[in-house]
Amino acid sequence: MRVLCDHQIFSSFAYSGISRYFCELFTEFNDLGVQWNVSCFFSNNKFLKSLKHYPGFLPEQNFRGKNRILENINLVKTRCALAQGDFDIFHSTYSKPYDRKLLKGKPYIITVHDLTHEKYGAKLPSGLRETAEEKESIARADGIICPSFATRDDLLTFYPEAAEKTTVIYHGVRIPDVPEGCFAESRPYFLYVGSRMFYKDFPTAVQAVAMLPAEYRLFCVGGGSFTAAEKELFARLDMTDRVLHKQLSEPELFAAYRNAAALIFPSEAEGFGLPVIEAQSQGCIPVLSDTPCFREIGSDKALYFPLHDAGACAEQLKSVLNGTPVAEVQQNLNRFNWRTAARETIEFYKK
Repeated sequence: MRVLCDHQIFSSFAYSGISRYFCELFTEFNDLGVQWNVSCFFSNNKFLKSLKHYPGFLPEQNFRGKNRILENINLVKTRCALAQGDFDIFHSTYSKPYDRKLLKGKPYIITVHDLTHEKYGAKLPSGLRETAEEKESIARADGIICPSFATRDDLLTFYPEAAEKTTVIYHGVRIPDVPEGCFAESRPYFLYVGSRMFYKDFPTAVQAVAMLPAEYRLFCVGGGSFTAAEKELFARLDMTDRVLHKQLSEPELFAAYRNAAALIFPSEAEGFGLPVIEAQSQGCIPVLSDTPCFREIGSDKALYFPLHDAGACAEQLKSVLNGTPVAEVQQNLNRFNWRTAARETIEFYKK
């Protein structure tokens, strides 16, 4: 089987959860006899470059419009690859739709990772445009993969006509080698991972930790530097010296999970929530907002609090510190495996 993936996510991000998802599948495809190709002339994506050599596009330069130029260049490559037809399955990596005529009858697959654009379109950068694009992609696709049943339910709320062509395939977790001493923090901390965009409800995490003894800090990984509004929040809560931010390598991140008191994940909406199972893989208890997706993925090996309720979140964090939370959190990982995800994806391609 020959799978062609387009350039979209690999033109837009050096790191992203979606690009990682595809590269995890590619890694498994290599062992399962599936030939895969990504239609890029250039890419700065670190996950993709670890699997195949793609020249970087002005990697040391940052300027307005750089990604758009790269997208247009790689779109030419994608159109050429579609015209050549040297593939059995086309799997698009993001929301922009493709004219069915370009595929010449070949199956067209998409993965809908979440419905945040539909839910928050007017508030997100390019949200309305990407919602319209995703709507068209869903209409044109032969098959749609969702990473959780909660996401499938969201999808069918907005697009009930897609029910017959949609399946659920869970993500997996891949634990890197973690060298001894690759990450260390001298004071105890709770961990927050990823974007702090408005629907992630980062302020609830800050407010909850502010209710705990002063020796506990909130350690944030990824998501960019703190904004002026976030710094004002820290000052107002007397948390300026208790909230830290770093960009960590993957081994360092897993070491941070291993040493954290707990993971705090207060998001209103997720499609899967990879940090939940990453934390569990290291024996770190996730403290999660009580949403259908988190209940599905975290199961009874996590602790939950009502949305936006910082006081309830703080109480769950205290229960972790008191040693009376959940046990054997790593048992939840039996449900999540990239090899299984790849095999199920291949079977869906065949269907």
